[in-house]
Amino acid sequence: MDDLSDTDLRIEFVFDGNLVLRGTLNRIYAPLIVEEIKFRLPLEGRTAFMRDEMKITLGISKGNAKPTNEVKKGDIAYQPLGDSLDIYLKDKLTFSQVNIIGKITSDEKQLEALATVRRGSQVAIRLTD
Repeated sequence: MDDLSDTDLRIEFVFDGNLVLRGTLNRIYAPLIVEEIKFRLPLEGRTAFMRDEMKITLGISKGNAKPTNEVKKGDIAYQPLGDSLDIYLKDKLTFSQVNIIGKITSDEKQLEALATVRRGSQVAIRLTD
């Protein structure tokens, strides 16, 4: 795991119920969006799980950097339309364009546990070592 470069930020998502997911955000994908998120960390938000994706409202109001509709399982993306950070549980085409900014590094079992998080639960996003 020590193959991270200067462009990577290690983060963790701490959900109600003690589910912790680790991931990395990469500045190369969308530097302004990632820097804005980093500046605001630690962040607290509410969760909404739907259509195999976990949405966490951010409130940063950024636009698109390198928009796409194709995401892979474990991707972390910023969605301008909903001003949310989204984590995907499967490969899919998104309803609106997103900016992929990172990847979940926790194991698949932990990632799939996202589906059990109650809608409206609290989540904290913070930097890790």
